[in-house]
Amino acid sequence: MKAYIIHGNTRSKSNTEELARLLADELEVKGVKTRHVMLREKDIRSCVGCDKCHSVLDSYGCVIDDDMQEIAKEIMDSDLVILTSPIYTWMPTAPQKAVMDRFYAFTKFTDTVEMFNLLKKQKIAMVATSGDDCEENCDLFDEATRRMATFAKLTYLGYLAARDYGDGKIIKPEVSREAAAFAIKCINAS
Repeated sequence: MKAYIIHGNTRSKSNTEELARLLADELEVKGVKTRHVMLREKDIRSCVGCDKCHSVLDSYGCVIDDDMQEIAKEIMDSDLVILTSPIYTWMPTAPQKAVMDRFYAFTKFTDTVEMFNLLKKQKIAMVATSGDDCEENCDLFDEATRRMATFAKLTYLGYLAARDYGDGKIIKPEVSREAAAFAIKCINAS
């Protein structure tokens, strides 16, 4: 099994990155090969809604020449895709949102072809951190990811989230247990 973790945090050594790495460690202990991409190091432009990608039936097909082409290849080669983001204002960061919008190019349809998706085996999950109640603050990121997965006919596995209480210690024993349980959930979904 291969997992591809797409980090949406805009600063290095963030709480979200720490939580995602904890999950990755749990996955790796169980034999999952993980790869990471830091969006803050990439050039990912916003979808322009041109719909040209939909008529390219055998590949990703987005006409925007940026690092999303490389990320799309990694997504297609993975069994599990994990989107990560801190939640500052109820939504993922702008780089993560741009990636989510660009998932649209995996879906193919024309006037003569019924809608299908290049992604077939992939499961989608998310990791988030928040300075307040995660259930309340992560709900829009969760719903956006769920809808994206539903549209693409992919399985959404839910999310792992942790609250930052401002004490500099996001990884508490209960968070470690939750990460281990979420790793098992992701593996068992395959």
